[in-house]
Amino acid sequence: MATSKIKSITKTENTWPGQSGTMYDYRVTMEDDTEGIASSTSEEAPPYIVGDEVEYTKTENKFGVKLRIKKESTFSGGGGWKADPAKEEMITNSWALKAAISIMGKCEHDMTYDEYIDGAGLVARLLIHKRDNLR
Repeated sequence: MATSKIKSITKTENTWPGQSGTMYDYRVTMEDDTEGIASSTSEEAPPYIVGDEVEYTKTENKFGVKLRIKKESTFSGGGGWKADPAKEEMITNSWALKAAISIMGKCEHDMTYDEYIDGAGLVARLLIHKRDNLR
């Protein structure tokens, strides 16, 4: 399986009956200069666009070069995992806020709603800082 970015996609007039319904052929050129026909169930466009980093396999037969294209995901084919920094930050913030709210709920001080929210935010930031600086 090779990896490259898509350089161009052109819809052809060729359609054919597949197991998932009508298949539509697209001529796809990769930045590594591989070119061939990829099929999709979508008449409007395949599930990838120009500029997408994709994985593909290339086979040749009497009909020409056929490409099987798979858009890369956060899970790589080798079993490794690629972190999504924005998602990681959301998970961290969610954990910290939940812990902070739990801590603030045990306080016996009378607080206004705004003081409670500000306090929970401060405690959450302190928890994240402490977690990141433990040695």
